[in-house]
Amino acid sequence: MTVMEMLRGGTVSTDGGPGLVEHRRAMLAGALAAAGSASVFVLPALLVWVAAPESTVSWTSSLGVGASLWLLACGAHLSVGIAQVTVVPLLALAVNVAIGSWAAMRAARETAEARTIRLVGDTVHRPLALALGAWTAGYAACALLWVLIAFLAGPSPVVWTLVLPVLGVPALSAAIALARLVTRRPELAGPGLGRPRWLPDAVRRALRPGLEGAGALLGAAMVLCVLFVVLHFDRVSHLQGELAPGFIGGVVLTLGQLAVLPNLALWAVSFVAGTGFSAVQGASATWTGSRTSLLPMVPVFGALPQPGAFPGVLPVVVLLPVAVGALVGWRSLRAVARLSTERTKLTVAGAAVLVAAGTLGLLDMLGGSSLGVARLSHIGAPAGLMTLALLVELGIGASLVLAWDRWKLRR
Repeated sequence: MTVMEMLRGGTVSTDGGPGLVEHRRAMLAGALAAAGSASVFVLPALLVWVAAPESTVSWTSSLGVGASLWLLACGAHLSVGIAQVTVVPLLALAVNVAIGSWAAMRAARETAEARTIRLVGDTVHRPLALALGAWTAGYAACALLWVLIAFLAGPSPVVWTLVLPVLGVPALSAAIALARLVTRRPELAGPGLGRPRWLPDAVRRALRPGLEGAGALLGAAMVLCVLFVVLHFDRVSHLQGELAPGFIGGVVLTLGQLAVLPNLALWAVSFVAGTGFSAVQGASATWTGSRTSLLPMVPVFGALPQPGAFPGVLPVVVLLPVAVGALVGWRSLRAVARLSTERTKLTVAGAAVLVAAGTLGLLDMLGGSSLGVARLSHIGAPAGLMTLALLVELGIGASLVLAWDRWKLRR
């Protein structure tokens, strides 16, 4: 042990918990994490204002717009006049959570390295819980300041949706940080944290296969979206050029479209599932064909299918969710003992299918469906119908794997 490690160990209080200084440090780290995350949106908004000297908008308005966009990227909805913007860029939300979890880990790392471990009941190391709680409070306090700026100078957030950016994002980030720290040092958590008594065993075993299935289907859909953009890059670049955003505006516009890539992937998931999607009212795509209408000047919309009927063999794309369902079924079988009862295997696989379909449906609901009023008020995929369709299709794939497993055991 080095001299510095001995000194650091000596600064820990005798009850195994950090002192007031450590709590303040963690709270400050949380506030800085929120400020850094918001700056990713506020600074480009200010740069666009600087790059457009002919603009009549004040810098405070640009600051408010940046704050509102950050809140939107963290899950809030915005009111712009009589219109509501509910489309949450899911990739930006995921990045915010990832940055937050990294910052929370750094803030609690010293506490997690304490030599004396004292659990709260049978759950978690008490000083670690206090450090992460202080970090969450600091993040929430800074987020409230950005909320105030948004109300004063930008598009107003919808009050009830502020729960996610103010509390949900820091709490989720702290939970992820806790999970990673416990993975590195298992003695930080007791049995009550690792195996929640309220969660049925079948559901606990089904969580990982279900989330893997949802991730696989969403990832495949993202690849499809990127492929369509590449194939129709001439139309996409033409629309981008028509907007003439300039260099800085072009970078901001490109990053904004990249941030909604998972949202567009959910449209693709709904399409392969058979429930289709709508870009605007009157412009939709299903297995039978694509209808067009006047679209907003969003360059990525240039990659949408051309209007007209699709080939009759197109419904074969439903094999994609069926194949993912087979993956979910196979992973579910690996989550139980090889000679488990058929009822156990069926229960775990069914719960995993429910987790996969439900996760994608919840993501679609979180992603929102409104960019304004009139024709822009209902866009995207129908979350409820898509979830039901995925339940059937994923269930078919999982059932095929279970049937194959049963036949193999009876040979």
